[in-house]
Amino acid sequence: MKTGMQAAVISAVLAVTALTACGGGGDDEAGSPTAFSIVPSTVTFTAPPAGTSVGVCPGGGTATIFVYGGAAPYRIDNTVPDFIALSTGTVSDRGGSFTITTLGGCVSPGNIVVVDKLGNNVTLTVTTTPGA
Repeated sequence: MKTGMQAAVISAVLAVTALTACGGGGDDEAGSPTAFSIVPSTVTFTAPPAGTSVGVCPGGGTATIFVYGGAAPYRIDNTVPDFIALSTGTVSDRGGSFTITTLGGCVSPGNIVVVDKLGNNVTLTVTTTPGA
């Protein structure tokens, strides 16, 4: 009987060791099997080709960006805050989104960097071009 109890203890220790070795955490801790990405990854705003917008870069344009893969939550870093506004500085869940809004002025390119919980990052490239 003593041997059976020892075998059970050894099996339990081996099981805990195996879980610890593989990380034991869920998908959020290990990263995602889906590649870390944003959709779209590039956005271009162009002013209308006539009237007072000739030679002026557009303001007020918006785009919604969706975040996939990686490990949530995600931090959104804006490298051009004078030209592009963000709806939020964080996205809590995979498949979540944020919105960018142009503030006017030409940016070629402006980068918005999305960083996941594990420090991986992807970059949104934003370009604003003047009306012709």
